[in-house]
Amino acid sequence: MAYQLYRNTTLGNSLQESLDELIQSQQITPQLALQVLLQFDKAINSALAQRVRNRVNFRKIWVWFPAPMSGGHNYP
Repeated sequence: MAYQLYRNTTLGNSLQESLDELIQSQQITPQLALQVLLQFDKAINSALAQRVRNRVNFRKIWVWFPAPMSGGHNYP
């Protein structure tokens, strides 16, 4: 799911570690932790969509490899 892209950021990892600790100490249920993660996914995607002004879109990437030179030379 595209929403989960930001879970692997420093903030997302910290949140998951904190939720895991709360689950282990039985302060929250796994279901509540999942709800928190889903809310994080929605909030981070919404915030970035509203606040990020510069976006980079790559439509096509062209790679050019020169043909080998005649004369028997093999250049890398």
